[in-house]
Amino acid sequence: MKKIMIIIDTSRASGRKFLSGAEKYISTLTDWEVYIQAPDYLKSKCPDYNLGFPIETLDGMLIRDAVNTVRILNTNIPKVINDTQRELISGTSTIITNSMEIGELAAEYFLNLGFKHFAFYGFEDFAWSQKRYDGFKDILTKSEIEDVYKFENQHRKDHLSITERWKISEWLKQLPRPLCVFACNDDGAISVLEACKIANINVPEEVAVLGVDNDELMCNLSSPSLSSIELDFEDAGFVAARHLNELIQHKSSHEIIRVSPIEIIKRRSTDILAITDEDIAAALIYIRNHFHQPIQVIDVVEATNLSRRELEKRFKRILKRTIKNEIERLRIELMKKKLLNSNQSIYQIANELEFTDPEHFSRYFRNAVGLSPLEFKRKRCL
Repeated sequence: MKKIMIIIDTSRASGRKFLSGAEKYISTLTDWEVYIQAPDYLKSKCPDYNLGFPIETLDGMLIRDAVNTVRILNTNIPKVINDTQRELISGTSTIITNSMEIGELAAEYFLNLGFKHFAFYGFEDFAWSQKRYDGFKDILTKSEIEDVYKFENQHRKDHLSITERWKISEWLKQLPRPLCVFACNDDGAISVLEACKIANINVPEEVAVLGVDNDELMCNLSSPSLSSIELDFEDAGFVAARHLNELIQHKSSHEIIRVSPIEIIKRRSTDILAITDEDIAAALIYIRNHFHQPIQVIDVVEATNLSRRELEKRFKRILKRTIKNEIERLRIELMKKKLLNSNQSIYQIANELEFTDPEHFSRYFRNAVGLSPLEFKRKRCL
């Protein structure tokens, strides 16, 4: 039997999802004897707690945010490590988040909501935080947004302090509104929400806030509930456990395992349209309430006080896309989610979205995505 040590911080949902993914792979093996590190409350009561055998006798280690990473790195044991304090570790297989892509997704989301004023809250001494800002800023620069307001916490643990939140509140008071704030993770986003309360700033009416990690308990318990970017930690855990097995069997060399964003889970903190034009706002609200139905441009026009020509002209000027493009964008987004995250057949999805038949649904999807629904599902599920 191979002795495998798993050390994973499960105080946050990302760690629990990672462990769940690892378990799915480990459950297929018969020659792993898994050891889990004791929780902190037991170790604090028993300072001499140990495994009962030297660490060097282990055959492999799967690590996520261990406090003794330095000691672990000094061993020659096959290991896969995710350490939020340092992304790349030379000579070791590491797990890192695709932070540039995360930042890009946040920027595109806020642009689609019509925001003109953008801000970022991050942690100065974490490389992944800076990369998330870089991705955020890159998309905004391409969209000709010059000013991105930035506030960085210089001390890792101070984001929880009332002093830090007061500083954030003073920063927010000086910024133009309506404002959107992209925080580097959910912890940072909750600090921004608390700072808004201190400053008597309404969320999301004046400031919209988006986090990262989608820790559902934290996000739903925050006030208002926090929108957040879901990351595929479960898949990363599965891949990491499989890769560790390959390292142990000398079938693989060191590699980087990337954790990608899946989607934005929308909650109250971003439930706002940053549009000052009342007719465009009305058009967007109508589209978002009815896009799952086969609506046409004329239906959207009738929800406003404008002529079709005037509405289409304003819509394109403000949102940089046509009314038809917006309807299609939301419908395709919903189709993708249903194909990937539900057990519904193509017939059921087509019927639910009121297509005349599955063939019509498939043609519509292929024209927009370049793949048939089945091809898209197979490609994404590999």
